[in-house]
Amino acid sequence: FWKIMNMNSSSHRYTQPPSSRQKQEPEDADQVIVQTDFGRGLIVRTRKIDGIKEIRLGDVKSSSSSPAFRRREPNMLYTPKDYPSVPPCIGDDVICEYGRGVLKEIADDKYTIELASWRLSGRSNVTCHVVSSPPKVVRKHALHEMDSAEKVALAKSQKAEAAKYFSEKDYTGALNTYASAVDKVRNVQHDHTSSNEVRADLVVIMITCSNNAATCCIKLAKWEEASKFAKNALIMLDALYGKRGMKIHTILNSEGIIDAKLFGEWRVKSYLVVARACMEQGEVEDAIAILKKAKGLGMPYIDELSSSADQSSRGKEEKASLRALTLQMKELKRLVAEYSEKRKAAKKIEKKKAKVMAKALFGGGDGKENATPDKQNNVKERDSSETKQHVEQVYDEQEKAVEDQTGVGSGVATGQIAGAGTRKAPFKRKSSLKSKLEREDPPVQQSVSFSDQPPQVKEFDRAKDDDDDETPWQKHKEALILMGIAGVSVLTIVGLRRAYR
Repeated sequence: FWKIMNMNSSSHRYTQPPSSRQKQEPEDADQVIVQTDFGRGLIVRTRKIDGIKEIRLGDVKSSSSSPAFRRREPNMLYTPKDYPSVPPCIGDDVICEYGRGVLKEIADDKYTIELASWRLSGRSNVTCHVVSSPPKVVRKHALHEMDSAEKVALAKSQKAEAAKYFSEKDYTGALNTYASAVDKVRNVQHDHTSSNEVRADLVVIMITCSNNAATCCIKLAKWEEASKFAKNALIMLDALYGKRGMKIHTILNSEGIIDAKLFGEWRVKSYLVVARACMEQGEVEDAIAILKKAKGLGMPYIDELSSSADQSSRGKEEKASLRALTLQMKELKRLVAEYSEKRKAAKKIEKKKAKVMAKALFGGGDGKENATPDKQNNVKERDSSETKQHVEQVYDEQEKAVEDQTGVGSGVATGQIAGAGTRKAPFKRKSSLKSKLEREDPPVQQSVSFSDQPPQVKEFDRAKDDDDDETPWQKHKEALILMGIAGVSVLTIVGLRRAYR
């Protein structure tokens, strides 16, 4: 026999015969893993011309077309000798006289094999028991070598593995495994060997794994990826909804996946994920609209399941869907209330910003127009008290001036005159000004004279009276400014158009 390629001995280095290099035969469909004198090896092909077996040593998992195989030169063994197969273990792909399958059980030299090469109607599996000789262990098929049924079975196993990661709160591992399961069946090309049950299983795996991957993204705060996974599930659900009553939909209903679960529970779950992703990305209006749409999809199924007369006749699937939809509606209601409050707060902030911008652009008064009612009342009370104090001060000053002119002191009795023969004593007023000011709001300014001279009015009083009458400019200042800006803009546009003509 010939031995070649790095056998750590120069005496065993031989080249491949020229005849075999000229014409390469196809690889074996089922590549057996054998135990050689140099360790484990994989029979890549068996030549029909001379019966030589090409055995790749070391790497027995990857196929010859895999990237890992092409990156390096393997150690090859060419021999006509029949090496025995390695001992089989549970879960290995094996081949026996009845076909290829997976080894499920070993008991007292009895091997239980679930055949994959046999296809029966429905979901029936063929199981055989081998006792004559142990089956041969073969390499597992690569993804490109699998048919649709094998790809769906692989995706199912990965889905179960991802569920374990999720229960252990390993959300990164669960996300990667769910995404891998989706990729396994994303580009499946169905042919005449694909049964309707396989197609139904593929739809379920695509929807559930996409939704579960979106949930993992929510846990990891990957909002964009969560939205993509959830929208993929919605695409599958919408396509299935358009084919209600057909074979795949009928198979799913017969297996316990009712419409309330398909188009109610699973749909609402996808919309909840999309709404949360929109909210985290600042799209509040879109999030609220999506939640309302989800409510419109879920409530009819709740009403349908709740309105059944005989509640004891409900199956487990109906009760589970009703319970899940009720919880989803509660969560949906909570999110709508929360997002509505956030929208109101955002609108208030926008209004405040608009007021600040308007004030900065067009100016503003002393702020009394934009003050709240409480602030306006405080301003009125402060102005009233200041006016009362001012009037009292004027009254005291005028009374002191009258006393100086008439000579009436604090020790002169009422009705007497000091230093005057013919003039009458001045009239002493009643101190009713303060009570009048307390009764009336706003206060009335009064000037009282006790002499022949005309009453004295201070300049700032006249200025204050003059300021009470606002001019049209002051009343409509902002409107006039806007009209002026608009007029200038119109004239500029008209002038530019004439210039270009």
